[in-house]
Amino acid sequence: MSDQLRSWRRELVDSMVEAAVLFSWEGRVLAINAAARNLLSLAPDVAANTLTETLDNPTLVQAVSQVRETGEAVTVETDHGDHHLRASASLVSDETLLLIADRTQEKRVEELRRDFVVNASHELKTPVTSIQTLAEALTVVVHEQPERVPALVARLSDEAERLAALVHDLLDLRRLEERGPLEREPVDLAGLVRQVVASQVGRAEGAGVELSVTAPDHVEVAGVGGDLEVIVKNLVVNAIKYNRAGGNVEVRVCASDSMVELAIEDTGIGIPHADLPRIFERFYRVDTARSRETGGTGLGLSIVRHAVEHHGGTIHVDSQPGQGTTFTVRLPAGRPFEET
Repeated sequence: MSDQLRSWRRELVDSMVEAAVLFSWEGRVLAINAAARNLLSLAPDVAANTLTETLDNPTLVQAVSQVRETGEAVTVETDHGDHHLRASASLVSDETLLLIADRTQEKRVEELRRDFVVNASHELKTPVTSIQTLAEALTVVVHEQPERVPALVARLSDEAERLAALVHDLLDLRRLEERGPLEREPVDLAGLVRQVVASQVGRAEGAGVELSVTAPDHVEVAGVGGDLEVIVKNLVVNAIKYNRAGGNVEVRVCASDSMVELAIEDTGIGIPHADLPRIFERFYRVDTARSRETGGTGLGLSIVRHAVEHHGGTIHVDSQPGQGTTFTVRLPAGRPFEET
């Protein structure tokens, strides 16, 4: 093999975007690019010599060795530090080329999807089982104990509503996670907030909570009206649910030249500091018993986060256990703009 061809291979490895290492037949490093050094945690000024010294990973070392022994390409997956790697080793004449891809994010997504399916199945099973049990009980008592029918029908209705709410939230979450660029239009957020709050007055009165709104006459954002309504409604409903009798929920809207800020402040039970980093996770509940008692699905805040991020905004939470919680959403102000 000509020296020119060998030199070309080394230059090719150095120029590749994907992490790549080229080994001689004896296992010496002939070329290693910056991406591979970064992924394998090798400092730029540290000489990479032997196979073991360079890879420092038994699975990767074995893959390269196996290719040299069998002549057949090998693909392996392994954890290396904080990364999950997929590596492919193959012979290039008398040299061995190792290509390494960082699949850490993909693995995380796969784990989230698997957990989502497991959690969704578990959450759906509870109301479905209750509905089946109540339906069976009704067939028995409708003739033998008719006085129990109204109570069973009421419980059946509650479970059906719980199931419907869960399915609705699952569909909302899937829609927000999978949607492409938004078809934005001008939305009066101040007017939308007043409408949502008005629709929740009955719920607040039933819980002994006072609702109030502070907002300009008109504040315009570029967005999707239905998704913005989902944001406001979920946060207001949560502020009522996790409040206390005699408590308050204050909804505020204010605007600057570039941003519109929506704040929902309650005087409720608050959120423990240890739980704050996880409250936007799907199906995460701070108080499982209270959430089920109030009909929560464990998806509301995850839906809110996705909707806010789709609008190019941010959401922040401040909370003190026993004193209350404030969710602050900041959205870009102004009229629709072209998606890039």
